[in-house]
Amino acid sequence: MKCEDAAAFVSALYDGERIPREAAEHLGACEACAGRLASYSSIGAELRRVAILGEPMDLNGGVWDERQAVQSSWWRKSRESMRIPRFAFASMLGAILLLSGGLVMVRARPNTTGSVLWLSIKLPPEGKVFHSALATGGQPGSDGLGHFFHVPGGGTFSMGVRFLHRKGDRVELGVKARYENPSPDFSGPADDRLQGITEQSLWIEPGRNEEVSVPGLGSIEFAGDFIDHKPPSFFSPEDTVDPKADEFRIVSPVLIRGKEVVFNFGGASSMSSSRVSIYWPGEGRFLFSSAPFKDAVRGSAFESQITFNIEGQEYVLLTAVPATRATNVWIKHEPSYKPSEHSAGASDSEGMLGGESPSDFPKE
Repeated sequence: MKCEDAAAFVSALYDGERIPREAAEHLGACEACAGRLASYSSIGAELRRVAILGEPMDLNGGVWDERQAVQSSWWRKSRESMRIPRFAFASMLGAILLLSGGLVMVRARPNTTGSVLWLSIKLPPEGKVFHSALATGGQPGSDGLGHFFHVPGGGTFSMGVRFLHRKGDRVELGVKARYENPSPDFSGPADDRLQGITEQSLWIEPGRNEEVSVPGLGSIEFAGDFIDHKPPSFFSPEDTVDPKADEFRIVSPVLIRGKEVVFNFGGASSMSSSRVSIYWPGEGRFLFSSAPFKDAVRGSAFESQITFNIEGQEYVLLTAVPATRATNVWIKHEPSYKPSEHSAGASDSEGMLGGESPSDFPKE
């Protein structure tokens, strides 16, 4: 190879790119080309030196410079050779970031000046507590929540809560609650279950607990504080990305079939012991379980993805957080399922996400 042919590869080699073997051999043997490569290095160093001279000085930089030097030293060590393994060093940095994030979370805990009510709701009969955030700056009914679950001893509990008014540090909520035993056949959203139930007024203020009685079940206990924003946490600040051993969680699910997005259910979430269902208009119902059940196919769960194959189609369910610790998930698709055929007045035009009763997941 001649010098004029090798010249095109000098810049590429300096930038860290791979060059042909013939060019590498020529650059190593030719003094002129080797000198050209050395010139590239000196030019780069000079440009960096001049750039540093052109940076503005911080007149109050005594303390800042010291911190900056420490910070630069840490990041330099992450790139240079170290006496501890790189993996251990990366893990240490990750732990520091997690701890600092936890400290920020503690400092941002409830206060009395925020515009969002952070509710803690204790449910009968086992005293399970879940959390929700309601904005208090809008019109009555501008924010709310719906919740239902199958009671371990039998029956179904449904609850709806909506924001009504705020006066200082007191917030008025409208609460509907219902306990049904035996459970109804329809397992749709809480709003559909609460039709005809009288709404009760409940005033929440920091430092005081309030209760709403549920006939046949017991009392719901409410407590609240204020925060300055709706947190990204889907249930409570104490929840982790890693699900518990017996949890099955679906948060803001997106279902992809091949290259087509079947649905994007942003903002919806459900948590149950081992199973959950998703209904979408025109697509029917998808049942997901961490345990095998009749007529279900097996899929794979990895981090925030569940992949499976049904009816010759490849599906991927994406969730905002890992759904389960299990590596195998069982799925059943009911394309002809319609909520209206299981409960009078149920809507077939709205998506639904929730935990299902055991009868929907019969054992093989």
